[in-house]
Amino acid sequence: MVLFIMKVDVRENPFEKRIHIPHLGQRIIKSAIAVFLCLVIYMLRGYQGLVTQSTVAAIICIQPYRSDGIQTSLNRIIGTLVGAFWGVLFLLATTTINSSVIKLPMLVIYLMMAIGIIATLYTTVVLRKTDAAALSAIVFICIVGPWPDLEAPLDQTLDRIIDTTIGIVVAGIVNAVSLPRKKHPEYLFFIRLQDLVPDRYSHVSSRVLVMLNRLYNDGANICLISKWAPAFLLSQMGIMSISHPVIVMDGAGLYDIPNKKYLDLIPIPEEDVSYLIDIFNKLDIGYGIYAVRNSSLMIYRGGPMNWAEVQEYSIMKRSPYRNYVEGDPSPEDQVTFIRTIDIDRKLNPLEEKLRELIPEDRFRIVRRPQHKMEGYSGLYFYNPEATVEHMKQIVLEKLDHDDNKTYTPIDMIMHEAYTTDNEAVALLNKTRSIYEPVRLPWR
Repeated sequence: MVLFIMKVDVRENPFEKRIHIPHLGQRIIKSAIAVFLCLVIYMLRGYQGLVTQSTVAAIICIQPYRSDGIQTSLNRIIGTLVGAFWGVLFLLATTTINSSVIKLPMLVIYLMMAIGIIATLYTTVVLRKTDAAALSAIVFICIVGPWPDLEAPLDQTLDRIIDTTIGIVVAGIVNAVSLPRKKHPEYLFFIRLQDLVPDRYSHVSSRVLVMLNRLYNDGANICLISKWAPAFLLSQMGIMSISHPVIVMDGAGLYDIPNKKYLDLIPIPEEDVSYLIDIFNKLDIGYGIYAVRNSSLMIYRGGPMNWAEVQEYSIMKRSPYRNYVEGDPSPEDQVTFIRTIDIDRKLNPLEEKLRELIPEDRFRIVRRPQHKMEGYSGLYFYNPEATVEHMKQIVLEKLDHDDNKTYTPIDMIMHEAYTTDNEAVALLNKTRSIYEPVRLPWR
């Protein structure tokens, strides 16, 4: 096993002013290349056609990552034909009415254009080509927009179909070509959930989830780290293809999300649990005991409940991932941590007293502010060996044993917890650049 851990700081200086400068992404570069190629084709065609149409189509169709290739391009061509069909139908209808019946006012013409947009978009839905809906609507409006100043409308429609198809084909080719990259499946990235989401009650944003999903799907080995129980992570992440175990409860547990079970736990010994509860009871302190039984999280309440505990209970009792139980833990329960929360002005002297009474070698004590409860904090008591660093070594041992290969652990570090989505995205971009760097010919 590799004994060192590579640490990557996403921000080089934690004290510098936070000015986010986005990196030059693949989509920007690919769009420029596609537009250049469309302009070159326009030049080679003797400046015939509508170059704006092809460049707009290319920009719309460019994707930052490889798309589905030929099938995606065919779908977009079908979308182009849908827009052209309704555009021609509109021109025929308005031209016929204007020449044979009455001259339609422009307000009615514009209303018909709007109805044409509905027909165009709805047709892509019926044909299940919704990824080409925007392009079909653009083609339609480009055809009908100049009305009534049209010369040879059918010829112009054909030109638009040809030029849009050129843009689609160019974008398809550019999407299919990417810079040579080398993946590093031997890397194991440790990413803290607190760097991806503002607090334990918030959902990870859709763009962060998309980037994380792409990393997983592309074969990156990622181990997420959460301070909280799996219930929070499951509710925050939504639909995710998490294939590796996650470190939960600040290092007290290792959880397998696909199979919904704990792979490892570092519980508090039974005698230490009794020792701590006796102290709480003597001081008349309310507390919660968080224990695992058969991969289910059991929460036992004890002592007087203050306002903060009542509030948290009212939020969490609705979760299907937690089980509140009356009474005391049973012998088959594995107590992962014990927690008490209170207003800071009361918790300050209480923390000082508890640290005097409790030997350091029996518990690891952590204080955390309570989200959505300003002015309240919680004291968390763990087994001294229940740390994130210890659980990382357990993860490496399990993966080395299961996969029969050696991993290089990499800590993706933020100097501070989550502040904006941009920083969460920057962290995942940095992960991507380490996992799959561009391999230049001369390297």
